[in-house]
Amino acid sequence: MLYSDVRSLTRANASTSRIVVIGSGAVGLYAASMLAERGCNVIVIEAGQRHLGTFAADSYASIGRPHSGIALARSRSLGGTTNLWGGQLVEFQPVDFNGRDWLEGSRWPVSYDEIAPYYAPTYSRLGIPPQVQNDADVWRGLSAQRPELGDELEVFLTRWMRIPSSALLFAQQIQSHEKMEVVTGYTAVGFRGAGGRVEAVRVIDKEGAEHWIEGDAFILAAGTVENARLLLHAGQSRDWDCPWRDNQNIGKYFQDHLVNKVAVVTPADKRAFFEMFCNIVLGGYKFQPKIRLRNEILEKQQILNVQGTFIFESKVSEHLVYLKQFLKAAVLSRKLSGIGDFFRNGIGAARFLVPLMWTYVKDHRIFVPGSAKIMLGVQVEQVSVAQSRITIDGGTVDAHGLPRVLLDWRVGDRELRSTREFVSQARDALQSRGIGRLDIDEDLLSENPSFLASMRDNYHQAGGAVMGGSPGDGVVDKDLRVFGTTNFYVGGASVFRTSSNANPTFTAVAFTTRLVDHLTGSKSVA
Repeated sequence: MLYSDVRSLTRANASTSRIVVIGSGAVGLYAASMLAERGCNVIVIEAGQRHLGTFAADSYASIGRPHSGIALARSRSLGGTTNLWGGQLVEFQPVDFNGRDWLEGSRWPVSYDEIAPYYAPTYSRLGIPPQVQNDADVWRGLSAQRPELGDELEVFLTRWMRIPSSALLFAQQIQSHEKMEVVTGYTAVGFRGAGGRVEAVRVIDKEGAEHWIEGDAFILAAGTVENARLLLHAGQSRDWDCPWRDNQNIGKYFQDHLVNKVAVVTPADKRAFFEMFCNIVLGGYKFQPKIRLRNEILEKQQILNVQGTFIFESKVSEHLVYLKQFLKAAVLSRKLSGIGDFFRNGIGAARFLVPLMWTYVKDHRIFVPGSAKIMLGVQVEQVSVAQSRITIDGGTVDAHGLPRVLLDWRVGDRELRSTREFVSQARDALQSRGIGRLDIDEDLLSENPSFLASMRDNYHQAGGAVMGGSPGDGVVDKDLRVFGTTNFYVGGASVFRTSSNANPTFTAVAFTTRLVDHLTGSKSVA
């Protein structure tokens, strides 16, 4: 049930134990929904309101490598950043968890075999049915063969949620589930406890009044940046003996993916190329073919994990992107503007409507005009380095007394070489198979540092509260429990030791499925 007054949720009114979730984004509402279904009393605390909101500009600063995502890719609202993303789901690979001897700190305290079984139930809870969770089944449904690119490269599919916003996906439970209580407009600013047990979270309302919300277990799921800020701020409190006060890893190992366009693609046969790499629509679900190096090649060549996406640029795609964003804004009750642009883009796309629908129905593909320019874009894993970190500036505080976040994003020395190696092998594979030609950016081929400088972040923030085997190398253990505590957990990509080449949200939610199993003693997998 949705509340706007936290006073009705004081512990005095709760007859049984409850779990408190801080943050209502991809992890927070998912965890709350699953916990409620299993009979747990759960309360979700969200600092924002039901409508889209942002973080105050003076609450953060990027002091290292320029990072646009800290300003553009975070939402302070019910549903969190899921109100901004497209809902693309893709799994991490064994190489991401099991460690690489040549990459320091890359071994997670949980193995791929431990987390992989949680992907299937997480897909299902996010609306992706079993019949399209496996790539082979999707290609079979198309009556097509998966494209083969040789022994080094493989084609894989990402899946797109029909309802990417957590606020919409779990709307019915938010409104009516008797075990699930959601309160908006309250900012978490600290905790109290005894020994290793956290007993309550302190929240501030929009009038500046303080309230304490008690619980038996707590899940911090406020997003990578805010998780680190609250952990660091709480660790400085002198009002209680904070169990993580002396953990020097909090805020360290901040990561994001590096992205850029790297090559122009000239297909040998455009139609055949489109059939290989255009977006797929099957059974009402959208899939995007991408390419990556196989795990054994990454280990052998000692390069970072990179994925490639073929980008089809045309005037119609510009129109359709605008229309999609406009309609999405309407659905999510955002402030709408530019109605004239809406009609102009609608007219621009109209002449492609028939071929678009024909391609959609007959070929199960998203239509791309034959005149489209084709580019290869990359998404590159970042080396996790301790110097890339989140800190806080106690000299500047917001209206709730929270310190300003300082993001010092650092990139290592392997990203440029890894990108060049991946793109070079993609070029050779496409050419040897007669698929097409890649004309690679000359600055990338020469490993000019200016090319690395031109790569931007992809709004995939991770790290700051990484998993470890002990407080000496992490903030949380393999069950996401903060070291030194008995009942305090961190969710989301902030616990990731490495970031793969994949969008981090799906794996973060899969870990949440596992966390709920841990908290409830139930099993999502056999």
